[in-house]
Amino acid sequence: MDPALDTERRVRPNLVHSGTPETRSTHHPVWGPIGLMLSMAVPIAVIVVGVAVEGSAAISWQGAIVWGVVATVAFTILGMVGTAMGMTRMDLLDLLGSAVATPHTTGSRVIGAVIHHMNGAVLAVAFVYAGTLVGLSPDWIAGLVWGAILWALALLMMTTIGSVHPAIRRGQQEDPGPAGVRFGAMTPVGSLMGHLVYGALLGLLYQAWPLA
Repeated sequence: MDPALDTERRVRPNLVHSGTPETRSTHHPVWGPIGLMLSMAVPIAVIVVGVAVEGSAAISWQGAIVWGVVATVAFTILGMVGTAMGMTRMDLLDLLGSAVATPHTTGSRVIGAVIHHMNGAVLAVAFVYAGTLVGLSPDWIAGLVWGAILWALALLMMTTIGSVHPAIRRGQQEDPGPAGVRFGAMTPVGSLMGHLVYGALLGLLYQAWPLA
């Protein structure tokens, strides 16, 4: 246990303290988890409403899932390039995987990659259903809009994830902080670029080859 973190927890016991000494953060014990759940609930709600209103056959699930994974691969590569260029220190795969595995290990990154790409597939299904519900074609322009929405939700997730992430709460993993800026001031910009690429590529591919 980090002595400074242990002291901080004794001084301010009503807050959730997380992160390494360099990324120390505090979270409200109620609003932190609520913010995190909200960031994940919006796409799930779109799918549930879409299936209930339009039916499960209203979209090409195969196309959405396949192109969602492909678009997520592009997102991941862009993130690695941003890290290599010094735009951000965030290792998204490790951040996700360390919720269930030892941080900064191959196992953590492998698990994180699985979570990340599964999430990309789910978000793609939500994108296609969102377009169906509002009567818009799922093209690259709609994909850009969807990417911007996902970016806002991702910033909310990064801001609040330390409130529930086991390794971050133990001080074994960095806390992204508000909008992820503790990984570097350009992290939100890099995240926006990644989500726009994800959305545009998803819309372009699904419109061209829905795989229905």
